[in-house]
Amino acid sequence: MTYRSVKAHALQWGTGRPVAALAPRPPYTSTVVLEDAAHLDALLGSGVAGPGTMVLVPGDEPSAEPVRHEATGAEVITWQGSLGEPGAEAGLHPDFYLQVQAYSITPYLSVLGPTLVRIAEEADFQAYLDDAERALNEGEFSEFLTHPAVQLGDLSALGGEHEGDGPGLRLYVAADGTVSVSPSGAPLGPVGTPRDELHRAWRESADALGALPDSASRTERLAARPRIGRYLAAVGAIREAVTRGMEQPRVSGFGGRMLSALNDVADPLDQSATAPLLLWNDERALIHHTVDRRTVALSPDAALAAEALLVTGSAQEAARYAAPDAVDAVAAYFAGIGLPLTESAEPRTVSEKVIV
Repeated sequence: MTYRSVKAHALQWGTGRPVAALAPRPPYTSTVVLEDAAHLDALLGSGVAGPGTMVLVPGDEPSAEPVRHEATGAEVITWQGSLGEPGAEAGLHPDFYLQVQAYSITPYLSVLGPTLVRIAEEADFQAYLDDAERALNEGEFSEFLTHPAVQLGDLSALGGEHEGDGPGLRLYVAADGTVSVSPSGAPLGPVGTPRDELHRAWRESADALGALPDSASRTERLAARPRIGRYLAAVGAIREAVTRGMEQPRVSGFGGRMLSALNDVADPLDQSATAPLLLWNDERALIHHTVDRRTVALSPDAALAAEALLVTGSAQEAARYAAPDAVDAVAAYFAGIGLPLTESAEPRTVSEKVIV
């Protein structure tokens, strides 16, 4: 077991987003966190764990190597601390400790290492909404949230896409034996519940991802912000761009565009959490594909053409705002690599010139 493997499991368990490095092994859960080691046998006997599953069991100190459970093929490791309580720290490996912080206080703290930010109370949730509004309207993203070492927990419960989340990705077994997908998630059953029943409970529970005490109010406030999913996608895109060395990137559609003439053009993808995003600064630009997280660097002319394609939704319309040859080349290139920038994926005319 490597540091990278433990980090990947912790990342997808905390965020509820699949990590590409961890290939799914249906029908087994990828990552399970137990708060009490006494529940291990019941968990392993329920059918949720198998090859590819990492089960984290609390102990006195984190283990350097996993123990393979012979009957299921799951890997069991020992962890220490807390993954659900803000202000706590979880030791998941001798070389990997994860800080857990509440959203509203994190901006005032120094990021000293990998950090999972949680919405623990109403103040956290309101701060999250305020930050989202500022980013959507003014293009200003909270610096702490886009730090490469920081991840926001339970994205699906905050308006992100539900795709990939659920009992197949992660489970949490509380100290009393209640099973959910996260420390704040709705109960899916007691430990030992067969995996099929857990999946059925997940599908039937409208609030399985968890909520603040006033869950109805939270759901209504998220529903009133249809662009919140796109905001979360942009946060992730900025974080990855910063990790690649891009300084202070801006995101098209958040407070403005590269092409100011596009500011008043209705964007058909404006509320999509899965549509590609254009990021730029004074030195470089790139397209970030939010589904598989592929990133393509662009020249200045190509970036303008890509933005026109994304905003207008067609090569014909895009050619009104950017150089037609560049529009053709960019549309053809991205369609050719399986990342079309328009629904039709057809360039305005046939062109062999690619500007990327």
